Amino acid sequence: MVNGKIFIEPRALVFRSDATTITIPVEQLVVELGDDGGRIYFGNRESASLRIYTSDASILDAGGFGQTGTVRNHLERVATRREIARRLRLTAYVFGFCAVLGWLGVCATHFMVRSLVARVPPEWEQEFGDEQIAEFKSEGVLLDDSNRVARLTALVAPLLRVVPGGAQFKFHIMASDVPNAFALPGGHIVVNSGLLETADNDELVGVIAHESAHITQKHHARKILSSAGPIIIFGTFLHSRNGLMNLAGRGSELMLTQGFSQEYETEADDVGWNYLVAANIDPRGMIGIFRKFKADEAKEKQADILPQAFQSHPALNKRIARLEAKWKRLPHQNGFLELESVDLRQR
Repeated sequence: MVNGKIFIEPRALVFRSDATTITIPVEQLVVELGDDGGRIYFGNRESASLRIYTSDASILDAGGFGQTGTVRNHLERVATRREIARRLRLTAYVFGFCAVLGWLGVCATHFMVRSLVARVPPEWEQEFGDEQIAEFKSEGVLLDDSNRVARLTALVAPLLRVVPGGAQFKFHIMASDVPNAFALPGGHIVVNSGLLETADNDELVGVIAHESAHITQKHHARKILSSAGPIIIFGTFLHSRNGLMNLAGRGSELMLTQGFSQEYETEADDVGWNYLVAANIDPRGMIGIFRKFKADEAKEKQADILPQAFQSHPALNKRIARLEAKWKRLPHQNGFLELESVDLRQR
């Protein structure tokens, strides 16, 4: 590095020091603005290693340099572009930070919801489920058909052996032509008579595996707590068990009036599939029932006819594709348990 002085001449830039004199013709002159915006650099197109710089921007106004105005305008445009780029980078950083912060908030909320759900006593779930079943019975919508309930229980017994708490599950048949099934806390699974007429044994077991997952993953309580919002969840997480029970009680109506979210439906598909595989039951029954619902959807052009647990969130074709991909990755695709042939149709 050599200290010296810069002189602007009509056709060249000249740098003079005690040791050397460097002349750069205008035709070969390269002018750049430093990254910090404080320095102006001059170079020679034919000598990349040569750089002359100054922090005095007034050099651009020096007389005698015919291209001064052009150079200044060029540098101002460069500076403007760099400022825009800097602001865009800053905006991207802010959005990225907000996205990470939001993701951390979602993760924290999910953690708190799962922690709170673990604190919900099984007695509350059992009481809630029992009350809803009692209400259905009082309304006369449940069939008094102990024989079919017994045959259904026997059909799914191999599955329930691998489902946590499955031995205590209770089955009910609802009088409805709509092919539907839903689960309630406390191990209650309600199957519409229309589903018993539509599904074969493998498909019906696939439905029960899906509904069992809703129970074991405590989707009912998770739905209630998640709907309360992050602030209430955080407050409940920090405070007493009474606050948790009050929140669960206030949200019980939500449990019955709204279906599960896409997240819970996908999780029920995955967990239910795993239960079928663990029980050595052909899991393609779950794919088969989805295909039947898809065919009905295409025929009727109405998504509303689909069972609550299998409505289009996510879309049936996506759920079928996900499960078919699981089937392709399955290590063994034969040697499954032969299910007992059970006729569950109305006689």
